[in-house]
Amino acid sequence: MNNMVKWGLGIGILVLLLWGNAYATAREIAIISSKDYPSNTITADKVKEVYLGEKMSEGSVKIKPMEHNDEAIKKKFIENVLGTSIDRYKAYWIKKFFQEGITPPTNKVSSSELIHAVSQTSGGIGYVWADEVKGDTGFKVLLRVEVGD
Repeated sequence: MNNMVKWGLGIGILVLLLWGNAYATAREIAIISSKDYPSNTITADKVKEVYLGEKMSEGSVKIKPMEHNDEAIKKKFIENVLGTSIDRYKAYWIKKFFQEGITPPTNKVSSSELIHAVSQTSGGIGYVWADEVKGDTGFKVLLRVEVGD
């Protein structure tokens, strides 16, 4: 094999490895709830209804949505789960608050604060990176959503 072929083969293998590694590192968001949440699963459509203030209870439990203050996860959640942009989401809630008096989801500064608040709040629901919920038993994971890297 001449050097040019070896070089081309080496670059091709490197590209495949990098591409495969990028695919393998796609992140997931976990939708979590308090233990008393009446369901053990939720669909992305229902999550959207909750975070847009259209679904406010599940059975007899009042839903209390919480969102992450970190812009990276918030952007991925809003774009991939809610199907909109951060600016449209903020404008939506300003309008909803002033027209209907409905309070938007509560902001939490960190994943640990959000996990703790969801765990301690009846009807609490929130989202964190899926790799942050391993081994924790104070809440339920209702849904995992792949959101890219």
